[in-house]
Amino acid sequence: MELCLEINTMNEEKPVVDPEELQKSNNLGKVLQEWWDSDACKEMQKSHQESLERAVGKYFMLSESDKIDMLQAICYIMCKAESEGTSHRGLQDALGVYPAGFWVDHLMEVHNALWSYYHDKKSDRDLKSDLDKLDSFLEKRNEKINESGDATRTN
Repeated sequence: MELCLEINTMNEEKPVVDPEELQKSNNLGKVLQEWWDSDACKEMQKSHQESLERAVGKYFMLSESDKIDMLQAICYIMCKAESEGTSHRGLQDALGVYPAGFWVDHLMEVHNALWSYYHDKKSDRDLKSDLDKLDSFLEKRNEKINESGDATRTN
């Protein structure tokens, strides 16, 4: 009981948030809007768009055979990593692009979609396995009951 009073007293002396801080206005929205409106942000968006266009251009300059090889490799690497339950960072590592791969457009969306697919697939397999084990257990139990003649009901 004394410990609780001591802790409460300590909290009263040193509040988690200074009451004066609560009185100040929150400028986060204003600061973010200023960033979005800034020349630096517009330059970054332009640079990003150019990077995307350059990457797509490089892809379409490949021969059909090279495109198929690239797609086959990327799909294999991604599906293998995701089926093993990798993280977003682990996927980048499997693709050999960590940490720069963090900025690849839509990689997180692809990771989330594949993770969900393989997670659901594993959950279905686990459920089927559990149901099979339960069926096997019930069959063995019913066989024992029938052999001993202890029960008239088998199901």
